[in-house]
Amino acid sequence: MKKFKRLGMAVAVAILISAIAALAITSISSQVPVGPYPGTVGAGALAITFTAADVSNGNSFPITGREILLIWNSDSIAHTVTLTSVTDLRGRSGDITAYSVAATSYAAFNFRAGQEGWRQSDGTMHLSASDATVKFAVLYIP
Repeated sequence: MKKFKRLGMAVAVAILISAIAALAITSISSQVPVGPYPGTVGAGALAITFTAADVSNGNSFPITGREILLIWNSDSIAHTVTLTSVTDLRGRSGDITAYSVAATSYAAFNFRAGQEGWRQSDGTMHLSASDATVKFAVLYIP
């Protein structure tokens, strides 16, 4: 009986560690761009904040299907990004794996056609980069 209790405790600890690891993903907040008729626009009102990639844990953002992901490689050498998909209603998936972003360049991905195939079970989109000099910004377009 003691063996079963220890085994049960070990399983519970493993599940807890997995849950904590899943929570370690660094979240990126969505930003709503100003427009189309903002009136007087003060200094900084049109600025976009980029978040450095969390190379160890990955990143995520809440996905609704109204987002545009901006990717900026601020380094002097190329780095890669991965966008993690899920199986859609037709059984398809299509990760974008190790997409190379050239030095000091930008890339973008449009989720505005929908979230199908990208929305993880926790309601977020998962992404990662090979280096922290890669930065992400998520624009939510209402």
